[in-house]
Amino acid sequence: MKVAILITCHNRKEKTLRCLYSIRDTLAGSVEPVVFLTDDGCTDGTGEAVSGTDWGFPVRVLQGNGNLFWNGGMINSWKAALDEGGFDGYLWINDDITVLPEYWEDLLAADTFCLERYGRRGIYAGSTKDAETGAFTYGGFVYTSKFILKDKFVEPDGEHFQECEAAHGNITYVAAEVVEKMGIFCEKYIHGGTDHDYTYLAHRAGFPILVLPHFSASCENDHLGKTRDHTKLPLKERIKIFYSPRGYNMHNTLLFNRRCFPWRVPFVWLQGITKLLFPRLGYRLYLRLRGVK
Repeated sequence: MKVAILITCHNRKEKTLRCLYSIRDTLAGSVEPVVFLTDDGCTDGTGEAVSGTDWGFPVRVLQGNGNLFWNGGMINSWKAALDEGGFDGYLWINDDITVLPEYWEDLLAADTFCLERYGRRGIYAGSTKDAETGAFTYGGFVYTSKFILKDKFVEPDGEHFQECEAAHGNITYVAAEVVEKMGIFCEKYIHGGTDHDYTYLAHRAGFPILVLPHFSASCENDHLGKTRDHTKLPLKERIKIFYSPRGYNMHNTLLFNRRCFPWRVPFVWLQGITKLLFPRLGYRLYLRLRGVK
């Protein structure tokens, strides 16, 4: 299996190198990787350090302009892989993960299982856990309520391939036949959300989205606090968070709903404006909808 590994990075040299070392040290089976890494304006020497290391497999270091964010950087890597051609699939990897030894055998087994069970290849979502606590952090999930987009993770059970509806892109493999029909990430996204968009739309198009049996990598949950209480912040600060690619990111939130759940757009817009102008009410509403007391 020839796999294009897609990564984007910005000033996280130690994490990026640790990620690549973990790929090298765990690689097993008949996987032939080629890494396409977008250095999105790093000033800490990430690109130079990666280029100056013998990884044992090809690593193409690509240059970004410093403003690509995650979506743009991954698209840049993906387009370079498509231009080179000849890949069986494309593996999205965040540069802050450490790949675990079970991953590659699970990946190969998923391809065989998918062909036998569904007659076609699909998307295989790896699950990640916190290295210190062992707590689940990212992976595949199903929607328990599409009205409020409440979801539930499908955690690996150590034995079975389990179906899900969408997935995070921390360590997720997309077979070439999925890309032939679905294309690559939507270029209208700025930062996050595009992984949920792509996997959910592929699920709706009939492709199997599977959670691998074992944990695939360790990764800290760096999204904690994204929905924290902003009620004590002044309006100017709330506006910055509202539009920030790494904050509430109203642009991506509306885009995701227009593409995946268009009937939700008026409610999402109203909820966002409520959070911005009436933060106490918006925060209480958010907690109530999520069932948090």
